[in-house]
Amino acid sequence: MDLCRERRRFRDREEEPVAAGIEEGFADRDTAKRLHALLHVLPEPYKEVFSLRTFGELSFAHIGELFQKSESWARVTYFRARQKLKEGLDEL
Repeated sequence: MDLCRERRRFRDREEEPVAAGIEEGFADRDTAKRLHALLHVLPEPYKEVFSLRTFGELSFAHIGELFQKSESWARVTYFRARQKLKEGLDEL
């Protein structure tokens, strides 16, 4: 029963639009330039997971499969990458 609830929770999140914030910053040229510079120096696997999710619009399940990891790993890695980019923008 718990497993069904957990799967439903992740499935519901998957259907939500990608959270506003960092992704919207790519629309503004100046912010996009800074974000690309930060993304360029972001360590792996954060850089690739963030790029696949944001630019490639892949699901977390698909990203996890590509890295031979779990969907949860892909989610955590993506959100850590977002956090690192936010921190980098705050410092600039």
